[in-house]
Amino acid sequence: MHYYLDDTSNRILDQTPIEKPVRNSDKTRERSGVYSSGLVATLSDGHNIVLYQTNIGHAGEFIDEILSQRNLPLQPLLMSDALSSNRPSLGFEVEHCLCNSHGRRQFAEVLNQFPDEVEQVLNWYGEIWRYDDEARELELNTTQRLAWHKKLSLPMMKKIHSWGKSELTNGSVEENSGLGKAINYFNKHYEGLTAFCRLEGAQLDNNRAEQALKLVARNRKNAMFHKTTKGAHVADVVMAMIATAAEAGVNVLDYFNAVQRRQSEVMANPEQFLPWNYQSDI
Repeated sequence: MHYYLDDTSNRILDQTPIEKPVRNSDKTRERSGVYSSGLVATLSDGHNIVLYQTNIGHAGEFIDEILSQRNLPLQPLLMSDALSSNRPSLGFEVEHCLCNSHGRRQFAEVLNQFPDEVEQVLNWYGEIWRYDDEARELELNTTQRLAWHKKLSLPMMKKIHSWGKSELTNGSVEENSGLGKAINYFNKHYEGLTAFCRLEGAQLDNNRAEQALKLVARNRKNAMFHKTTKGAHVADVVMAMIATAAEAGVNVLDYFNAVQRRQSEVMANPEQFLPWNYQSDI
């Protein structure tokens, strides 16, 4: 199973600060920041489930809740950015992959200040994304895709890594400059950024989670806020159903109508009414 995970800020009017445990500690602290976490889970059969949770809590706490309900021995692949708040903290074993869109963005943001140096890095990254597109076009399976990236993309990642180390070592780039910080980010997180070249099924970036959060952003822009935690939960469930149905390519309106008309059947056999099992009765 492959998880894509991210979060974005949100607002619940009636939400007051609460005491929550500090992650990886037996202490607590008062927290008030409200976030909407988004998760895209790719199942072994290729179907995608999209889930949302809006509360005082980051994406890492959301994935903790989900992993606590798993009893499968296999370690899932978890794709996120490098923030510690996006990592599970309750001892759950995952293969953590890091988003190369974030790695590339570190360089792209200082392009104007360091045009020559950054352009070369962006060209190397451009080759990597081209290889990923070609793997998709060739319809490579996960084993073939991993071998493909090991052969073609890993040398590009090594180039970026060795170039960055050389630039810092010989003093060509100041460590505390914008480019120096981008290089340090890449080098520090090199193992996670190269997961797609080491782990079968690992992806290149976290764009799927960021795309899923666009639904949250659209709702936030139109509604501006939630009134209560319960209202936020209802919105999360509805958005999750919409996003999961859209991922499955079914007509969302027909799907919602069928689920409402056949409530007793849904409650008795919910797995039969997952969007990819659903058959419109219209």
